[in-house]
Amino acid sequence: MSIVGLALKLSYLMSRYRLGFLPLSYLPAALALASVVAARAGLLGVGHALLAVALCIILTSILLLARRQGYIVFRQREEGATPDFTPLVPDEKVLLRATGHFEVSGMRRYFVEIIAAFSTLETREHVVMGWIPPSRFLLLASWPKAEVGMWYIFFKPEAIREIAVGEVHFGLRARPAIRINYRRDKGGEGTLYLSFDDPLQRQRVLEDLRRDAPYLA
Repeated sequence: MSIVGLALKLSYLMSRYRLGFLPLSYLPAALALASVVAARAGLLGVGHALLAVALCIILTSILLLARRQGYIVFRQREEGATPDFTPLVPDEKVLLRATGHFEVSGMRRYFVEIIAAFSTLETREHVVMGWIPPSRFLLLASWPKAEVGMWYIFFKPEAIREIAVGEVHFGLRARPAIRINYRRDKGGEGTLYLSFDDPLQRQRVLEDLRRDAPYLA
């Protein structure tokens, strides 16, 4: 069980879900302000107001630290024995979770551990297809409608700069994962995390990525 992973996940959810037009991550600041106003109006004791403000400051600090971390922790691990596996074929899709900067229709967003599929095209270009479903959080907050739908990351084998094997911490349970550092078509560097339900699926994707880049093995 990972308490850090749980804190990162809750921080991410608060940053993404909106109550009206404001992210839930603004809630601690709003509560701190409301506590001060209530204390000045005599509706709340000064001691209780100070306690509420202190708790809100702690929560806000956690949210800011999680944001700086990218809401995810990747820990590199040595690879175990390679299991027998069936190599991927062109256009075969492997279901997984993905973290990185996705794009669609001129928009670019950073998503963490979203439902996704990895595939390699006939041209050997790699694609990660992410899916953002309509959803609600704590009954009232909702995911922005403009972000609901399919999102994509494309990269070619020659763009891959580094591949690392390890595990991702986001939520209570760590997941087998791969970190891919790559060069973006539009310039600059990108980092992509792929996490899996089991090590076998990770191995299949890993070997497919290394197929055209043996120097990264």
